Amino acid sequence: MAADFAINITGDDIEGALRQLIGQVEDTAPAMRAISETMLDSMEQAFEDEADPDTGVAWPALAPATILQREAKGKWPGKMLQLSQGGLASSLSAISGDDFATAGSNKIYARIQALGGKAGRNHAVTIPARNYAGLTPQHRQETLNIMHRHLGG
Repeated sequence: MAADFAINITGDDIEGALRQLIGQVEDTAPAMRAISETMLDSMEQAFEDEADPDTGVAWPALAPATILQREAKGKWPGKMLQLSQGGLASSLSAISGDDFATAGSNKIYARIQALGGKAGRNHAVTIPARNYAGLTPQHRQETLNIMHRHLGG
């Protein structure tokens, strides 16, 4: 089941170049494919760094109770949000078309992990935001470079 969750990458630099690209290039599919792959790469980097891709700020540490549970299962130390092979980090994918580029997860819990909020029975647990959706400064520049290349500039 897919979750209704989207993160929009905004900024005058990205939006302006994207409008120009769509307006001037007949076949934007190759650029959109490259942009979606760049977005996916940025998300994967966020999981590797355990940090918000936009700001570089480290994700909040796991709760002590979560660390104890993982230690008991022999799964700590380890990476956050990457406990299982079929989990959030491995569910990321990139999709694109003629006029869109996106990357994300089909996991129902993807949104709460990125934005934080109440979860669990009776919403008794507070999950801190561990944003993984966004562009690092390097990926933002790469996105602009892709658009400029496709514009012939």
